[in-house]
Amino acid sequence: MQLNELQEHYTVKDISKKTNISEENLEALFAGEFDILKKVKTMGFISIIEREYGADLSSLREEASAYYQSHVDDNGVVLDATPVVEKRQGRSKLFIFTVILLLGVASWYFTTQFDRTQLQGLLPFNEDKMAESIQEEVDNDPALSIEHAIAEETPQDSVVVKTITLSHEKNETQEH
Repeated sequence: MQLNELQEHYTVKDISKKTNISEENLEALFAGEFDILKKVKTMGFISIIEREYGADLSSLREEASAYYQSHVDDNGVVLDATPVVEKRQGRSKLFIFTVILLLGVASWYFTTQFDRTQLQGLLPFNEDKMAESIQEEVDNDPALSIEHAIAEETPQDSVVVKTITLSHEKNETQEH
């Protein structure tokens, strides 16, 4: 579809609604009044219309390029209308992987190697500490020792033994 076919099928108002380009800019573009528009806008508008309507506006693009080449503004910046292709690099994933790896190594070092004497004091269930404290308690109180528990019979033990003996004797008499 060429520019004249596009103008036959669609009004400036319809094109403006679909492309979101103002009607004044479209009228200036279609009339060839490139002095009103900057080069960047002109080339952008042409690209948008080509994309939205599948039109071939290469003749309008060449006309606009010729105008802007002949009217170069020495004070302004002239940009080429060729699209910029951005090359994606995988550095962000590599950076994230490296940070996670370093955090893992630092955590491992801290938990396994870093100042074990201080870390052992912080751990609440240190087995060596628990065994030492129990042994100290037994050493300080001989009533807690195993030898004492085996050697002596408490009054409660004798009551239990007597109760068991009486109930055993009672059962024997009932059987006879």
